[in-house]
Amino acid sequence: MAVLTGKDGSVKIGPNTVLEIDSFSLEFGTDLEETQAFGDSWKERTANLADWSGTFEGRFDNTDTNGHIALQNAALNGTTVSLRLYVDGTHYYSGSAYIRPTLNVRVGETIKVSYAFTGSGALTYN
Repeated sequence: MAVLTGKDGSVKIGPNTVLEIDSFSLEFGTDLEETQAFGDSWKERTANLADWSGTFEGRFDNTDTNGHIALQNAALNGTTVSLRLYVDGTHYYSGSAYIRPTLNVRVGETIKVSYAFTGSGALTYN
């Protein structure tokens, strides 16, 4: 089994790489519903609906029209983007997601941006 490093990761909207991004986190799985009844001594759970969400972060680039500006427009318009989260040069997670950006502006520093995303529909791994 090959151990991967983060240096070959990237975030894309469709075919376009979002510039200046240096990290992402992804959480996915199935919601669990408790199904215990009167008299049970232990909790029991059953799988319910699957879900995925996460964040990606980096430096804000207002000249990146196919990346940062497209993400900003999707957030302002309440539309989804076709998101691809690459773990190396060829393997990625993908799906349609809603975006919620947070800008961090401080004097003497580059403008940082964090994009929270929530999946809408299935997440796939390619």
